[in-house]
Amino acid sequence: MWVSILLSLAPGIALGAFILAASPVLAEYGLDSVFALFGGIGLVIVPLELGWLSVVGRRTSGSWSPFAAVSYTTKLPPRRLVLLGLGLAVWFILTLVLWMTLVESKVVDALSPWVPQTILQFAQTGAQGGLPPTGLIVALLIIAFVLNGMLGPVTEELYFRGYLLARIDRFGVWAPALNSILFALYHVWTPWRWPQIAFGFMPLAVAAWRTRSLYVSMTAHVTINIVFLVLLSASFLSG
Repeated sequence: MWVSILLSLAPGIALGAFILAASPVLAEYGLDSVFALFGGIGLVIVPLELGWLSVVGRRTSGSWSPFAAVSYTTKLPPRRLVLLGLGLAVWFILTLVLWMTLVESKVVDALSPWVPQTILQFAQTGAQGGLPPTGLIVALLIIAFVLNGMLGPVTEELYFRGYLLARIDRFGVWAPALNSILFALYHVWTPWRWPQIAFGFMPLAVAAWRTRSLYVSMTAHVTINIVFLVLLSASFLSG
């Protein structure tokens, strides 16, 4: 179990360190710290998580393919997959909206003495300060859609649901609960949302575990990230 905890938290800690280091550099060019997150997805999360899966795949099956290391690869009928995925995405977005509306500001205030300002900036929901040229923002947002909208969530689902959840499958119904809690703690750059992330993602983990299909949670996760990026893009481009 301790190995699963380490494997769950290590990539998030590495990304948090990257954000702390990169945000001041980006600020000199007038870029919001959220772009440090997007860059970290491509430079830290994807290489670490897919790299580890490739190593595990090589050890267990002789193949360097990350897919050789994952379980829960049952393919569902497209209609069921889409309905389940979209329903789970709506659930997460609803819990996030309620959390942000009713609770988040109080939690952020309580954590502010202990959380670096660079990290606290992620509690802001819109573009902050001056903006670079629109063309640059558009280019960066396109990169963000590729990294955080598609590649990031697909990688995280392969890693967390396809690999880490399967590692603790012996815990039965507690496995998805543990997986969701560890996935929340992995988000070290938004500690004020840990309860919401754990609660919001738990049905995704349960669905992947019950159907033995990580494609359910993957569909939901990609949808959630794309909705977030659409709203963020509107904030930047209107600011």
